[in-house]
Amino acid sequence: MTLSLEWTLLVLLAAVMHAAWNVLVKFGDDALVNMTLIMGMAGLIALFFTPFVSFPDPESWIFLLGSLVTHIGYYIFLLFGYRYGDLSLVYPIARGSAPLLVGATSWMFVGEALSTTEILGVAAISAGIFSLAIDRATEREHKWRPVIFGLLTGLTIMAYTLCDGQGVRVAGDKYGYIVWLFVLDAPGLVLIAYWRRGPVLFSLVARHWKVGAIGGALSMAAYGIAIYAMSQAFMAHVAALRETSVIFAAIFSAVILKERFHPRRYAAVAMVALGAVLLH
Repeated sequence: MTLSLEWTLLVLLAAVMHAAWNVLVKFGDDALVNMTLIMGMAGLIALFFTPFVSFPDPESWIFLLGSLVTHIGYYIFLLFGYRYGDLSLVYPIARGSAPLLVGATSWMFVGEALSTTEILGVAAISAGIFSLAIDRATEREHKWRPVIFGLLTGLTIMAYTLCDGQGVRVAGDKYGYIVWLFVLDAPGLVLIAYWRRGPVLFSLVARHWKVGAIGGALSMAAYGIAIYAMSQAFMAHVAALRETSVIFAAIFSAVILKERFHPRRYAAVAMVALGAVLLH
């Protein structure tokens, strides 16, 4: 249940793609529309693959349903976090808490016990990720709102990771589980966005569909790799490596979004790299 070098590199590539589509969500003035556009396009892209895959076996349906429900919570908490805080604050808190939560809950409920070295690896990655948020947590007027929503987002990440990690293992067709997850996930967020924005949502989609298609493809590829990897290795391994996306998001936020980046954050990069080595 240890990731091969090839799959380790693929999960790290997925981390880069995950960071990239989160940057797209922060562009412009309406994160809800951007998120809906990206996930809606991901669902549309996945729809084209349905003739080539099987629907997941019944044993996985309860996990698929759990993932769909917790993904809605993930979108809501993440959007509230982005409303009150910068990407470079909310994203590290959400993603940094997830590996520790996944490691603990996958041990308690699934029996995936990590070795001492692997526990140190997960802890080093989480510590490095969390350190990216420390210098931002006291700067905003509503300083606790992004922190709280970031932590709530981390809880939902833990929940859907557990669901998908178990679901893909009993789904029969692993690719089918991934494809149908994205197909079924998109409508819920679209309905929420239409409720909040009304018919103007469709004009915005028509105007920015190309950006949504890029983000949707990145989102589907990034999480699809992670889900498949969880059928090959412990969920905590994959979660910890996947959350290195925070390092790439910090770089993207500094270069593209012009958010401040302290030189001491290079220490965080070193901690994450050390954790990845310990895991592998």
